[in-house]
Amino acid sequence: MALVVDDHLLLDLLTEDVRGWLAEAVSEAAVYTTASWYYRVANASEHGSGQGSLSGRIAAVAEPARTALRARIARLPDEIGLVGPLTLVPVMARLDTQRRLNYLSAEALALALLTDATAAVRTDSPPLRNACDALQVEYRVVDAP
Repeated sequence: MALVVDDHLLLDLLTEDVRGWLAEAVSEAAVYTTASWYYRVANASEHGSGQGSLSGRIAAVAEPARTALRARIARLPDEIGLVGPLTLVPVMARLDTQRRLNYLSAEALALALLTDATAAVRTDSPPLRNACDALQVEYRVVDAP
């Protein structure tokens, strides 16, 4: 079993605030994220106002834990896989879904297909959900901890 986690779930993993289904799943699965979702977390860490959904969560982490979090963001832990565009883009381009996907969704779906993973997200995305269903990729919306 493998998981592809979105930006919010990636931040949960990096802050070690993982509970419920996600905690159980990551203990048994290889974990991946996309470059786009990783970028969103890294950008929120470096340039966020503290008012956004990701930057606000990062700003709420007390020092010195925030410094340690930023170090984990700057260099993802080895247990979080990241597959590059040379591998993903050809798969993304070949996706055959009823509705064309945006880059973020296509990247997530291609990664889930390549890694035989469940696509796990915090916020439901109907286009991604429908594409996962059409291509028989498990899709899971994970509640906030």
